Amino acid sequence: MYILLEASWIFALRVLGIATSTISTLMIVQGRKFYATLAGFISALVYVLAIGKVVANLSNVWNILAYCSGFAVGTLVGMIWEQRVASGFAEVRFISAEKGSGLAQALRQGGFGVTELYGRGRERTVDIVEAIVPRKSVDTVLEIARSVDEKAIVTVTDARTVRHGYWRPEAHR
Repeated sequence: MYILLEASWIFALRVLGIATSTISTLMIVQGRKFYATLAGFISALVYVLAIGKVVANLSNVWNILAYCSGFAVGTLVGMIWEQRVASGFAEVRFISAEKGSGLAQALRQGGFGVTELYGRGRERTVDIVEAIVPRKSVDTVLEIARSVDEKAIVTVTDARTVRHGYWRPEAHR
């Protein structure tokens, strides 16, 4: 009974450790230093506790399996946590050959700010519609766009806010 209890403890530690490590990595990418540091500390602490239990008794196959399984499940849990938190912003860009204005109008009616640009494609001019939206809203934006123009080319990029407000060169001399 003790063997399975210890293996369960190792499994739970690894799930927590890897999930927290995933969040730490995402916080690093987003430039959130405090949260990245905190999540990294928790991840390292949990790792030390779990690996200590495994290394203390390498002949216990249950501990090794629990460690490996916890790693795998922790990866999945970390991804799910990240999707639920979905902090930060994303840049969504649509390139439409025919329906760019309608797409921009539909997104504005949906409560999103957009910028309309015009470009020249290989064969004709195209409309480019860009929006910076909370990451939680990306699926909604994509649904609105799909209902207007199924043929639009779409890219979604994580965006990191460097500065708020408008750039005024005279204020930065």
